[in-house]
Amino acid sequence: MSQGGYVTLVGFVAQDPIQRPTKNGVLVTDLRVGTTPRVRDQVTNEWRDGDTSYYDVSCWRRLGENVRASLRKGDPVMIKGKFRSRTFTDKNGVSRTVIDIVADTVGHDMNRGVANYLRLHRPVTTEGGSVAATSQDMADGRELTEDQDLLDDEAIEHFGRELAGLGEAEVTTQDLEEDEATDATASSAPSVPF
Repeated sequence: MSQGGYVTLVGFVAQDPIQRPTKNGVLVTDLRVGTTPRVRDQVTNEWRDGDTSYYDVSCWRRLGENVRASLRKGDPVMIKGKFRSRTFTDKNGVSRTVIDIVADTVGHDMNRGVANYLRLHRPVTTEGGSVAATSQDMADGRELTEDQDLLDDEAIEHFGRELAGLGEAEVTTQDLEEDEATDATASSAPSVPF
């Protein structure tokens, strides 16, 4: 039987993710997550925010790259991972033990807002190590280069600004208008018998 301290953490991003390489060159993204429980005041019988707790979360390799590209300070998140304890000596020579979380899965908390998923298409490498274009790239008339970044940071940032500029009602109205336009186009197209 497998043993381990697994945890599901629901909270908010307390600071922008920081990506760093390890001594072996593996990328890890460090994430600070805060959780604030809601507690009922026994005297007034009203709900209020409790004390905020903060957790250090490590996201390795591809998960870390995706976290760095997707999360910003203040975003609501859900994290599934394992507890890990580590001991180190601080600058004053005192031995300290820290417990942090190694994330298996990270995502936006959809109870608190809207998110848009962007699937990354990994390039296919040939036997010689060169990058081959995928069928979608060939259909789009594009060729991949070895140093091409798979994330278009500028496009993601632009999308985030557009989404932040729209209120929830505006997003819903805009989606409904787009759906109605699509339905109208589909109903006016001549039917093709099979």
